[in-house]
Amino acid sequence: MKNIFLLFALIPLGFNSIAQNISNTTAKAILDEVSAATNALEAIHINFDFTLSNSNENISESSPGSLIVKNEQYLLTFMGIRQVSNGETIWTVMEEDEEIQISEIDLDDEEALTPSNLLKMYESGFTYDLGDQTGNLQVIHLLPEYRDEVDYEKIELIIDTGAKQIKNITQIGENGTNSEYTIHTFSPLIIQDSAFILNDKDFSGYDIIDLR
Repeated sequence: MKNIFLLFALIPLGFNSIAQNISNTTAKAILDEVSAATNALEAIHINFDFTLSNSNENISESSPGSLIVKNEQYLLTFMGIRQVSNGETIWTVMEEDEEIQISEIDLDDEEALTPSNLLKMYESGFTYDLGDQTGNLQVIHLLPEYRDEVDYEKIELIIDTGAKQIKNITQIGENGTNSEYTIHTFSPLIIQDSAFILNDKDFSGYDIIDLR
């Protein structure tokens, strides 16, 4: 989820670094509020649609998904795959192949896919730019600091500043391919920790591949 398209032609010659810093500070303050509001919830349930599109190639594909997060634990159902994680172990269930892969999360790896890392991903490696605002909906662009190290141009976020929630995430690809997540529901949830542990005995006949 990361990209940047710098429209220098639209920036007035008199637009100085002080104005840019104000924009960056305001954008990051909004993102910090979203992160704090999300962290304050014991658990959340998110329903979303993912769309992959490229107008040049006539590509437009969509898939629904569901994500439940509690601290470092999560349940993800997306594109025919179900992932269950208790924050240390990940069980990946591929029903079509009747296969379950078991792997470990490297808690020392800052790049590891964990809920807290996702919430903090904007804190380093980006500059920020405020886009348009309509009512409570504020567009924020995440611009990668090291453009040559990524394969996208920017990430565009649409934030509901009233609810302090992300409503839409779009990664603008350098090859014209865009990846978009549209969040339909973002709800507090009460869920037991036992829900984040998969009992592979419940999947009779599945191949169990232990990668730990």
